[in-house]
Amino acid sequence: MLISYRKNLDRIIFLSMMSFFVLPVLATIYQALAYSFSLQCLAIVISTQIMFVMDTVEMNMRFHSQQAAYEKARYEAEHDGMTGLLNKEAGWKHMRKYFDRMDSHDEAMLMFVDIDDFKTINDTYGHTVGDFWIREVASQLRHIYRQDDIICRYGGDEFLALIRNTASEQVLETTLGMFFQQLARTSEQHGQDVHCSVGVCRIAAADGASLGTGCADGDAIGSVDFDQCVAQADLALYETKRFNKGTFTVYNYDRSQPAPANIRA
Repeated sequence: MLISYRKNLDRIIFLSMMSFFVLPVLATIYQALAYSFSLQCLAIVISTQIMFVMDTVEMNMRFHSQQAAYEKARYEAEHDGMTGLLNKEAGWKHMRKYFDRMDSHDEAMLMFVDIDDFKTINDTYGHTVGDFWIREVASQLRHIYRQDDIICRYGGDEFLALIRNTASEQVLETTLGMFFQQLARTSEQHGQDVHCSVGVCRIAAADGASLGTGCADGDAIGSVDFDQCVAQADLALYETKRFNKGTFTVYNYDRSQPAPANIRA
C-alpha cells in the first residue's frame, strides 16, 4: 500500500514510514544471526509490525472513504438529481470548454429540447407524471446520443445537448426521428399526448460545408461564439414552438451577426 501511494506522499514521509517497517526487521534478523534470539525483542518487533500494518490499513480505508465522499460530492454538484444528466452549470461549463477549442475544421450541433405544453401536463395529470416525462425525455436523449456528447438539463422541462464532431443533416434527422418515434410510442402506451419541440444551431466546418447565412464561401470559420450559438438554438426552438410543435427547426451558425443581448444564462 505504501508503494502504491508513493506518488501521493512526500519523499521524507515515504522513507520514514518504510524505515519504521524495515529497520526493526533487519535488526531482528541480524541479532538472530550474530547472537541469538531474544524473545522480548522479537515480541516487540512483531507487535510493532502488527500496529504498523493495522495503522496502514486504516489509513488506506480512510483515504478511499474520503476519495469516495469527494467523488460523490463532485457528482452531486455537477448532476441533476432527477434525471442524472449534467446540471445547467456543469453542462454550460463543459460545452463552453469544447467551443473554446474548436477550429475551422470542427463542426457540431447545439440543440434546445423542450417538452411542449408542460404546464398543461402537470395541471392535467399531476406533477408526478410531469416528473416522469422529464426523466423519460432525459433517458431517451442519453440513449440516442453518444457518451462523448454533452447533454444537460437546462431547467424545468428544457434540455440542452451538444452533439460533437458532426454537422450532418442526415445524422440530425435520423437521431431526432428516433427520438420523436420513441417518445410517441411511450406517449401512446401511457395514453397521453406528449411531444417535444427542438431548436438546433448547426455549426458546419469551413472546408466546403455550408457556412450558414451571412458567410461568404471564402470566409474561415475560426473560433465559434458559444453564446451566439445558444441564442440561435433558442430562436430556432421559439420558431418551432410557434409554428410547428413536435418537430425541429435548424439554424445554420452565422458568424457575421453579433450575439443577441437577450441570451439565456
